[in-house]
Amino acid sequence: MVQPRRVLPRLRPAARAAGRPAGPVRRTRPAEPLLLRRRPAHRTRRHGGTAPRLRRRTGGARLAGRGRPPRRQPPHRARQGTLHRRTPRRRRHGTAAGLGRGERVTAPGTPLPATFVQRGLWPSTRHARPAEVTHVRALRLTGDTDTARLTEAVRRVTAALPALTAELSGDEEPRLALRPDAPEVTPVDLRGAPPAGRDAVCVALLRADRDHPRAGRHRARFHLVRLHDDETVLALTAHTLLLDTPSLYAVLGAVCQAYAGRFRPEHYRDATTLPDAPHASLSGRARASRRRWWHRRLAALPGPAPAGPPRDRVTETHRLRIPAARWKALTALGGPLGGNGSLAVMALAAWCLRAPDHQGPARFTTVVDLRDHLGLGPAVGPFTDRLVFGADLGEAPRPSFRDVTLRAQSGFLDAVVHYLPYGDVVELGRELGRVTAPRTAAHWDVALNFCRNPPTSAATRGERTLAERGLSIELFREADLLGAAGTGPAHRWDGTVLALSLGELGDDTVLVLDADRDHPHHGTADRLLHRMDEALLAAVADPDAPLPPLPAPAHTTRSHR
Repeated sequence: MVQPRRVLPRLRPAARAAGRPAGPVRRTRPAEPLLLRRRPAHRTRRHGGTAPRLRRRTGGARLAGRGRPPRRQPPHRARQGTLHRRTPRRRRHGTAAGLGRGERVTAPGTPLPATFVQRGLWPSTRHARPAEVTHVRALRLTGDTDTARLTEAVRRVTAALPALTAELSGDEEPRLALRPDAPEVTPVDLRGAPPAGRDAVCVALLRADRDHPRAGRHRARFHLVRLHDDETVLALTAHTLLLDTPSLYAVLGAVCQAYAGRFRPEHYRDATTLPDAPHASLSGRARASRRRWWHRRLAALPGPAPAGPPRDRVTETHRLRIPAARWKALTALGGPLGGNGSLAVMALAAWCLRAPDHQGPARFTTVVDLRDHLGLGPAVGPFTDRLVFGADLGEAPRPSFRDVTLRAQSGFLDAVVHYLPYGDVVELGRELGRVTAPRTAAHWDVALNFCRNPPTSAATRGERTLAERGLSIELFREADLLGAAGTGPAHRWDGTVLALSLGELGDDTVLVLDADRDHPHHGTADRLLHRMDEALLAAVADPDAPLPPLPAPAHTTRSHR
């Protein structure tokens, strides 16, 4: 065993010369106290910015390095490190969101530049029915809720996020401007209605407000619906080109934070204060490379078919309820992108809509959140674009669920890596003669509106800090607020015949299918949902076993009208 080396005390010079022992040197003054001070993060980047540094107190002078005081760093530089991100500056209530470099403040009444997402999706949403381009989401607040205080929380969040006061209008191009007045907050009291039917009445009220035409001017709107003495519904309605679905939930969550006294405006950013990155499409070599990739795929498509005579388009909504246990098992199966039930349903939808001749990939559209692509973080605004992708399921007549998931998600990832704004894809298709207006989606006429990380009530229901305040929050009948059934003119319709969405209902998940009544795929929409139900059961039972066979279709799989 290695013995530790002894450190001998230093002797006095006189004792050392005489050769006799002596005690250690006594100092004439006590040692200065040592204080612990954290080293700035920029000097300890390899250690995560947490290594301490010693300093002496000697008459107020700090002894660091060669006797010079350490260079003082700006607060935002001192916070940077391996484990820390830059935090926006704290701001006063009522001013624009916490601003960073390149961000701006927009005064009310000033026209706003449209983002490339708004410009690209405007032609297909401009003449659509309100139910197809306006969405509503709501939260159920259980507990002793003060309506006046909740209304004040809405006002505070609105003052912090000017994007909530934006108005969308326009003809050929979208126009946006900030309104000086706050969004409309509509209080409704349903405590006089029969208790058993209050939820249904609230759903009907919110859907009616969503479907009401706004004469070409769209703004965000709040609803405060009192269902019981201890139960209130907070709802937000907005055009999809003003606030996308993640933004709806982010704003509703911010209102709940403001109600509980935990709202931090500096943690939120919106489209009115962001730099110019979201307002310009891809440029330079990246855009040229991705255009070449899409050019090869669009050039292989057949030419468009005539649009046909004008007619009224009738949309019907069908639903498939997936029990919570089955949904949990489906999510646990995973795939290339990890456990995600939405992506698993997307793969099974691609299988059930498989072309009868198995030639080439089936083409779909889905939604892609650009916050990660643009590095925006938790931004509020229209940052969700449409993404065209192909799912080549191979030649096997009955592949397994794992094989279908691998192929469908690979096609999805391929399109994400080569992301090109939807407006640019449509424009490139027009240049090649494969896409014509208004049926710009004729070659990818199935929309899979799935979110990779959807919010769930389990994350907030019974949450500890909320329970301490006597409050519980959960989603309010999300699945019942989906669906765009109705009748409208088809002369401006983009050609989408099927739209699938997922929503929560209690502990279960509901697959909502909006289908064009005259042109369903593979027979009726109910049969399509029945096939998906069989495929879900087979996938959960044995993901490596062959999926149930598909019946021979009685209709064509693509409506090139």
